[in-house]
Amino acid sequence: MPESIEIVSEWVETFREDVEVLKRVVSDEAVSEDARKYAAAALNYLVSRMDLIPDWTETIGVVDDVMILRTCVALANQYGLHEDLHDADALVAVGRLANEADRIEAILGHDLEAKLRTFCGRLIDTAVRGRTPDLIVTEADARAKLYEEVDEDLKRLPPATFSDGDAVKAKLVSYLTAKLKDL
Repeated sequence: MPESIEIVSEWVETFREDVEVLKRVVSDEAVSEDARKYAAAALNYLVSRMDLIPDWTETIGVVDDVMILRTCVALANQYGLHEDLHDADALVAVGRLANEADRIEAILGHDLEAKLRTFCGRLIDTAVRGRTPDLIVTEADARAKLYEEVDEDLKRLPPATFSDGDAVKAKLVSYLTAKLKDL
């Protein structure tokens, strides 16, 4: 299996824990609002029916989600996330996620990773089910509803198996190239 797909497989294994960290970030009022919006955007994306790769797509349905989550954390770090977060466990996890985001370019290539980053940058202005990241950050009820929907979606995720790493990588790159072509 290609090393890049082994890395992605490891990200899938920590996905549920990583989502919990982002919930803590979004809820932490000590963190800058801009940084929290990127975390909220990543969570909002998870419940979107307009995924880059539909969640029900065998094996790779969750791969776009784990990449979006990491890219949004890296973008949030530009707004002081790593400086404002005082929860030690969350700080370690956020640092890991941001570092892992740096590996996406090696997996996708420079051009496709840049398009993914641009896509993530636009998510902070994207409403999903009537909720923008700004609303999620400022309204406790919107945040609670999002968290409930995220938890429900996580229960329905199909297992991700990576038996043929080369085929997984080809399928991943093909989907993302097609979906991000206009960026």
